[in-house]
Amino acid sequence: MRLLAVCVMALLFGFVGSMPLAGPIAILVISRATQGRFGEALRVGLGAAVAEALYAGLAFWGFTAFLARHAIVVPISHGVTAAVLLALGTRFMFWKADRAQGKPQNGAGTLFFGFSISAINPTLLLTWSAAVAFLASYGLKGASPIYAVPFAVSAGAGIAAWFSLLVALLRRYQGKVPERALTWTVRALGLVLVVLGVVSGVRLLRWLAGHR
Repeated sequence: MRLLAVCVMALLFGFVGSMPLAGPIAILVISRATQGRFGEALRVGLGAAVAEALYAGLAFWGFTAFLARHAIVVPISHGVTAAVLLALGTRFMFWKADRAQGKPQNGAGTLFFGFSISAINPTLLLTWSAAVAFLASYGLKGASPIYAVPFAVSAGAGIAAWFSLLVALLRRYQGKVPERALTWTVRALGLVLVVLGVVSGVRLLRWLAGHR
């Protein structure tokens, strides 16, 4: 598979894969944007894009084979994901917009915050491993390992592009959507995160039960 095709697919995977609004980063971006903190919202998304780009590069480099040899990584990822999603989901279930609360965070702080939330989510590695496996069926196996670098950059660019567009839309239509509706949207998405966290926890328990 040629380098251009690899980069285009990574860009598309990154952009489309970031569109679901039930993800923790999406909710963090929306919650800040509804408070008028658009700069923070964008930096959270960009920080997350950097972390996920690293996962994409690792997946391309060959982490699919690593996971195949070390099955223990999968249940560990379920456990970590359950903890992260339950914590964030619970927080957002009781979220309330308050333009007066707290001081705006600096650029480095929000970038790192977005980066850390994605960095501690190991299921992103599994997600990108699945994407790489899909590309492998179209000739990715013949690609050079060095392609991992442009693949990661393209994936990050796709993710950053989506969050930039999302923040731009939220800024454009601010005030035209009732704040109450936005608040309950964030709370509903928080409930979705809790459900996903419970599902990850159940998967972990099933794995433990099957390996007694």
